[in-house]
Amino acid sequence: MKVEDISSELGFTLFKTAADRAFNAITVTEASPQGGAGPIIYVNEAFTEMTGYTPDEVMGKSPGMLQGPNTEPAVLERLASQISKGEPFHGETINYRKDGTEFIMEWHVIPVTQQGSATHYVAVQHDVTGRI
Repeated sequence: MKVEDISSELGFTLFKTAADRAFNAITVTEASPQGGAGPIIYVNEAFTEMTGYTPDEVMGKSPGMLQGPNTEPAVLERLASQISKGEPFHGETINYRKDGTEFIMEWHVIPVTQQGSATHYVAVQHDVTGRI
């Protein structure tokens, strides 16, 4: 059986099982009608461990809630540009935990499309603060 042949219900169950147990933080947002990321609809346990925010604290909010004074505007502009074109994004910047401490996040954002338009974005994030 190919992945494309999996029913949407089984596909959701497979995604949730894998994402819930992933080592990297995973965030899913709806696509905004204006383009770009809309509200958060899913985060996994690794997201909570990385940021200190529980799922209930972030549901319905923008991923921009993790940004702050040292988040690099140029990286965010590149993110917006790439996802507005339906392209995946890869980058890193400074974000902020719930307690206000900074961390360096490397992340991939992948548009999920139906009929040529983005409906959601899946972001896979990793704290690289201690990277040498």
